[in-house]
Parts: sequence; structure tokens; C-alpha cells
Amino acid sequence: MKKLGSASLEARLKNSKDLVSFIKEYSLYSPSSDELKQTNYETFVSEVNDSVTTFKDSGAHLLRAGSRVNEVFDKVVNSSKFVRAEIFESRGKDTDEYRQVNNIVKLITGENVKEHAEKRREVLKKLKEGENPPEFISVSELDKKSMLGNFRTLTALIRTFGFYNPSDTTITSSALDALEAEAAAALSDSADKETIYLTERSKLINYFDSKGGLKDRARRAKSHVKRKYGKDSPEYAALTKRCIKSKLL
Repeated sequence: MKKLGSASLEARLKNSKDLVSFIKEYSLYSPSSDELKQTNYETFVSEVNDSVTTFKDSGAHLLRAGSRVNEVFDKVVNSSKFVRAEIFESRGKDTDEYRQVNNIVKLITGENVKEHAEKRREVLKKLKEGENPPEFISVSELDKKSMLGNFRTLTALIRTFGFYNPSDTTITSSALDALEAEAAAALSDSADKETIYLTERSKLINYFDSKGGLKDRARRAKSHVKRKYGKDSPEYAALTKRCIKSKLL
């Protein structure tokens, strides 16, 4: 089961529920396997139903956590730009302080990637026919952990600037420290939510596709009904056409 789309899950689960409802009415249905006995089978389907709900909830929590991460890191990017502007206004562009801050901010915003790509195009454009292109070193630092690390470097740097005393209260040292902590907490929460989601996903895959899962039980239950009632029986035909024709088999 490569995909766990909501519609697919519901459809496959409904097939198993339908199958159980049919075999409850079959007087000859008496498999030896405990997994296929009607009561145990029905209990298992109920467990899977609960697992589907838990999986969906974990996915929703992960989406909200991801949205929170994006929201906080938008603030990180904007605050970094504002810090750079503050240094420019305070010290000017041709200063060590501005150059240091600017280099870090480019890593946070991704401006370094754009500049690198433009330089790469220029170099390739100037190559003569037959010349081998040089190797280009990746400069991408846009994953959130790297952004946070660079933001920490930025906040540490400005704390060394004795002149740094912005009137904008959103980029004071204390405000930036608070934003750094908020970003770290958002990332940690998202990672926790992802772990829960992946655990529930793995559990659900096992419920559906592993030995003893819904797919496996459906095949074996169908085989039992075929043996008891015959391949041309309405009981077997009902399972084949309505319950597990394509979804579970």
C-alpha cells in the first residue's frame, strides 16, 4: 500500500466491513483459523477502523505543525532582513559589520542560492565549445534546521556589536532570542508530530497489507466461502462482486 489517501482508506475499510457483514449471515462459514472466525474478524476490522481515525488525526496535527513552522520561519526571514537593514542604516554598507551580517542573512533568505545560480549561468554562457564546465559547489542552506542554525549565528553576532540598539522592538537582541526559541520549539514539535504520523502510518500499512491484515484475511475468507458454498454460489459471488473484487484482492 504505497499511498494512504483518505478515500482509498475508507473504500478499502468499507470493503472489509461489508465482507464481515456478509459472512455473519453465512451459516456454513466456520473457518479453523482464529483470525477468520467471525467475532475475531469483526473485532480486527474495528481495530483497523480506530487506527484509520488515529492516522487521520496525526496527519492533521502534522499539517498544523508544519503550518506553524512556516509561519515562524517567515518571521525569521523578515526579522533577518530587518536586522540587515538596521546594520546598514547604523554603519553603512562598506563596513565589516554589514558584510558579516549580510553574508549570514543571505544564507537565511536563500539569496545566496539565487546569486550562485546567476553566476553559474554566466560561467556556462562564457564557456567555449569543447570546454568542460567547472564543478559547482552546492550553496543551498534553505532547510529549516540550517536556517535556524544561521539565525542563531546572526543573533550571536549582533550581540557582539556594542552599537546595536534598534528602535524597532521586534529586532532587539531579546526579541530575536525569543524568536529563535520559538523557531526551535516549532521545529521540535513538528518533528514529534512527524514521528507520530509515521508510526501510525506504519501501523496502518501492517493492518491493511501484512500477513493477517485486511487484504490477507479477505483472500482467505473468500477461499473458505468458495470451498463451503462453491465457486458458482451466490454467497461466493456476493463477496467477489461487491466486497473484495478489486480493492482487497
